[in-house]
Amino acid sequence: GHPRRIGSGPLAPPAHRRHTGDSPLMDPQIAPSAELFDVSTALVKRALQDLDPEDLLASPGENSNPAIAILAHLAHTRCSLLRHLGSDAELPWQARFGRGGSVDDPADYPSKDEFLAVWNQATQELTTRLETITADELAGRAPREPPVKDKTLRGTISFLAYHEGYHVGQLAYLRKWSGKPSLVG
Repeated sequence: GHPRRIGSGPLAPPAHRRHTGDSPLMDPQIAPSAELFDVSTALVKRALQDLDPEDLLASPGENSNPAIAILAHLAHTRCSLLRHLGSDAELPWQARFGRGGSVDDPADYPSKDEFLAVWNQATQELTTRLETITADELAGRAPREPPVKDKTLRGTISFLAYHEGYHVGQLAYLRKWSGKPSLVG
């Protein structure tokens, strides 16, 4: 079959990033995951539009993460995926926002601008890398085993696309909890 092209709906990537007949097409097995990364990117940017620093630090409970912690974790895991894909991307905030990390002092959270700088750079690099990765690379064993049956790099990409959606759902909840308009719909 033909490779799947990135969608054109309201959460699709900008026209200059959509695949056209004149541009190389990504491997059809990861095109749906790439589209989900684009959706997450659009929703994260939408979620941040009207959140001020107080909103980013607000938490519905003592054992709940604020939005900025979720955002920093998303940036961290996107950079981690880039490293799995062969990049030398830094892993920002590793001890605080990697798996099992914690923050005790709100001053240790990144600012909205710090988050966006890392997120935008990682997004640009991820988009480029997903368009150029080969079928052989995708079939290779993942550097860190994902919690899905497919233990290849393709399985890691698929799982982390889901992972981002999970955390975007948390951001949507926090927005509603703080009295902001719904993220979607």
